[in-house]
Amino acid sequence: MSSLLAAVLLLSACEKTPPDHRAPVTLPLYTDGDADNGSIIYKDACGQCHQRNAGLNKKGPQLMNIYGAPAAELKDYTYSKGLEDSGWVWDAETLDPYIADAQKAMPDSKMLSDPMPDAKERADIIAYLSTLRAAAPTVTDDVN
Repeated sequence: MSSLLAAVLLLSACEKTPPDHRAPVTLPLYTDGDADNGSIIYKDACGQCHQRNAGLNKKGPQLMNIYGAPAAELKDYTYSKGLEDSGWVWDAETLDPYIADAQKAMPDSKMLSDPMPDAKERADIIAYLSTLRAAAPTVTDDVN
């Protein structure tokens, strides 16, 4: 192996995404709801337990880049066993029933929010969550 190739492999092996970040969102914005209204509902219904910024887990995990992400993905948050084993990807099809009634959608869910029966409000929150997008910084291990 050439020394240049070895150096490239060594450097790339040291770069990683921090445990409190998700990969950037690749799904298009969810447009079946009103993201502006969803932001208001989010503050009232979700903001007590969830932050929108990486590195700020509260009772619930932070939600930056949640739309299109695999469930239970953050390494710095302890999820329920059911969510870890669910195989879910957070999109409109999984978020809608989970926001509607987390305990019904996932019986061992740690999310203890009140059910949200209003489908329009749920669609608005999903639209808002789909806008939470930020590139994850790359952290490089110091190999010196």
